[in-house]
Amino acid sequence: MSKIEKLSLAAGLFFGATGVILSAIGSHSMEGYPAEALKSFQIGNRYQVYYALFLLISGLLHSRCPGKLMNLSIFCTIAGTVLFSGSIYLLTLANIKVGMITPIGGMLLVSAWILLLIQVLLTKTQSKQIPSP
Repeated sequence: MSKIEKLSLAAGLFFGATGVILSAIGSHSMEGYPAEALKSFQIGNRYQVYYALFLLISGLLHSRCPGKLMNLSIFCTIAGTVLFSGSIYLLTLANIKVGMITPIGGMLLVSAWILLLIQVLLTKTQSKQIPSP
C-alpha cells in the first residue's frame, strides 16, 4: 500500500468515525440551538460523511488510476472537508465566523471531483488479450 493510499484510507476512516460522533452530538446536545444553526450543522456533518466515503473509494481506486491528479484530488478532499465542514462546526457550535473559509472548502471539494474525473479519463485501459489457440 502506498503512502497516499494509506493517507486516503486513514483520513476517510477518521472523517467517518468523527462524522458519526458529531452526528450523535448534533442529535442529542443541540436542543437549545436555533433551527438554522442545527440545519447548518447537519449540512456540515452530512458532507463530512460523504467525503469520508469519497476518500475510502479514492484510496481503493488509487492503484487502478495512479497519478498526480489522483493524489491532488485526495489532498483537495482532505483540505476541503476540514475547511468546509470545520468552518460550519465552528460557526454553529462556537459562533466563530471564519469568513470565506466555507466557500474555499467547497471549491476544493468540487476540484477534487474534477481532478479525479480527469485522472480516470487519462488512465489507459487495459485490453484483455485473447489467448491464441
